[in-house]
Amino acid sequence: MGKMLTVEVDDNYAKGIDRLISSTGFYSSRSEFLKDSIRKNLAEMLGMSESLKLIRKETEKLAAKVRARGGPIKISKRERLLMAKRFAKEKGIR
Repeated sequence: MGKMLTVEVDDNYAKGIDRLISSTGFYSSRSEFLKDSIRKNLAEMLGMSESLKLIRKETEKLAAKVRARGGPIKISKRERLLMAKRFAKEKGIR
């Protein structure tokens, strides 16, 4: 048996859910839609959490290398972003 949660959503979201249910028939009720949405979001967030742990670990390794070379070496925000994108691509992280 699950845990009952009460959730208040904006009227526009409720209307959108209702339209989706009636037009597609994918879900039998708002509750089924919300349960499925929660499952998908939780799985995605847990995966992202693991990816962030991996990124942090690799960042710590990089920082240790920089310190070993007598760092600190200044890296621009743009360079950090490019490094993160390259790393994510290499590791297959979304």
